[in-house]
Amino acid sequence: MDSKHMIGRKILGRYKIVERLGGGGMGVVWRANDLVLDRHVALKVLRPEMSEDDDFVQRFRREAKAAASLSHPNVVSIYDVGEDQGLHFIVMELVEGETLRDKLNREGRLDPAEALDIAAQICRGLAHAHNNQIIHRDIKPQNILLTDLGHAKVADFGIARALGRASTTSTDVVVGSVSYLSPEQARNGKVSARSDLYSLGVVLYEMITGKLPFTGDTPVAVALQHVEARVPSVREAVPDIHEEIEKLITKALAKDPSERFQSAEEMLQAIRRCRSALLYRTEPEFSAKGDEAMDRRSRRKQSSSTAVKLLIAFILVGLAIGGYAIYSFYQWMAVPIVEVPDIVGMPHIQAQAALREKGLVPRLSAEKYDKNFPAGTVISQSPLGGEKVKVGREIYYTLSKGEEYVEVPDVRRLTLREAQLELENHQLQLGNVDQISDPTVPKDHVISQNPREGTSVSIGTRVDLVVSKGAEPETAIVPDLLGLTEAQAAAVLADNLLDLGEVTGAPSQAPTGTVIAQIPQAGEEVPVRTKVDITVSMGTQGGVHSHTLKIEVPDKGRPVHVRLTVTDLDGESVRHNRNEAPGDTLTISFQYKGEFAIIKVYFDGELADQRRIVP
Repeated sequence: MDSKHMIGRKILGRYKIVERLGGGGMGVVWRANDLVLDRHVALKVLRPEMSEDDDFVQRFRREAKAAASLSHPNVVSIYDVGEDQGLHFIVMELVEGETLRDKLNREGRLDPAEALDIAAQICRGLAHAHNNQIIHRDIKPQNILLTDLGHAKVADFGIARALGRASTTSTDVVVGSVSYLSPEQARNGKVSARSDLYSLGVVLYEMITGKLPFTGDTPVAVALQHVEARVPSVREAVPDIHEEIEKLITKALAKDPSERFQSAEEMLQAIRRCRSALLYRTEPEFSAKGDEAMDRRSRRKQSSSTAVKLLIAFILVGLAIGGYAIYSFYQWMAVPIVEVPDIVGMPHIQAQAALREKGLVPRLSAEKYDKNFPAGTVISQSPLGGEKVKVGREIYYTLSKGEEYVEVPDVRRLTLREAQLELENHQLQLGNVDQISDPTVPKDHVISQNPREGTSVSIGTRVDLVVSKGAEPETAIVPDLLGLTEAQAAAVLADNLLDLGEVTGAPSQAPTGTVIAQIPQAGEEVPVRTKVDITVSMGTQGGVHSHTLKIEVPDKGRPVHVRLTVTDLDGESVRHNRNEAPGDTLTISFQYKGEFAIIKVYFDGELADQRRIVP
């Protein structure tokens, strides 16, 4: 993707590329102007080697559309996804600032308070995504964007999932992500929301210490350390680190997912506790000289007996506080453990009752459309069903709003490509496309659609289109049909805007069933839809065969004259020729000579049926 050829280019005639912002193993990111909405956007274009993998491109589009459903201050918004002349792209919110990787490269380790603030924002973005059933799979500093005011946004949601299944490989992608890979991803590729939290733990470790927990000469060596090696002590790298922060990182980096934080909300609470611990950290308030001055003032103001009384009072208060703390700790430890019920699929009221019955607190975290779950039923929960928690624990769940319906847009008079994009923007699919001539509608523009515009349909519904082939010409040149079979001749005539007329047979040395004569002749200019009569070869020999034909006489309220002719090696002969009662079914048996015969049925002198019969 040469910048010289890309800058100034308009994608779909809407997004004008201004400058290159950066690139990775999967694609290149450009600053672009949205000419329709008059705003700056970030345009990510897939690299050509990725675009050649059709399966990957389809997954890329599905995951990008799923990520586009996210709306959160800590998630980079996706505006559009599509393809233009072989370039597959996504249009994203443009975040003015830098990546967390840029900041770490410049500053090394961060102040713990700042690191916790960034981690908390990432956690909030992940919580929103996880509640919408989207797992990032590739949390790393390169995918964290920081605004000039320090606001953090998570980028490339869902794209890692498509990349993880692509047949195309890229060393840059593997090396860039393996340092933050969870043990289960490295071991068997299975992921959950807790995999993202492990990766966030690695990012937090790097922000606090200025280095990665695991390094190696090859990606495989690093991946093995994630699976097997002990996590290096944070305190060894930063001796004065607060104990709560060390506990936070240690839990996030647990090898077993069940020993980590079970949800982004739980990890966010732990981050908040660490921030509070930093805020209220005790420090010496007075210097030694200040202490001496205070002692002297105390001795002048108080007698020794008063000091003793105060000391006793302090001791008693301390004992009371200590006793209460011990009592509270044992009360907390005494809270019974219960198993979280599996409420996925339950109606809302029933789910709440099941949680309260176990002494748990139901918390509705989100509502979303889902065609797989009826409206008012639970789609997901955190913690999961079957997990052990203390009584009083809050259980977050997402409720289904049922199948989402959209209104079919009016795509008439649009080009086929424009119509397809408009349907995709409304989460609909392009169905069957038929082409017909229409002098009133320009070529390649939509004439009609089904379902019609304004109809309310389910997301993903296929919309069939009829597209104009332009005005039909007035005349056509008759093609040469000699040597073709009857079916081939009919197809060639249709392609040339002509129709097949009467078919007769005649003995011939030509291969049986091939055209030996035609009227009009090849090369003649005739009006379109002219019927071209053909004669086909019946061969030179063949036995005598019997055939029985059933004829349904039309009910015209009066007798109908029925005439049947049979053409075989002996020529055309009349096998039935008389008036019949309306509505009757005639059974006519006859013999013919040769490898096939052509029969024609006339009602009141008009040809009603023509076909070729074989033994």
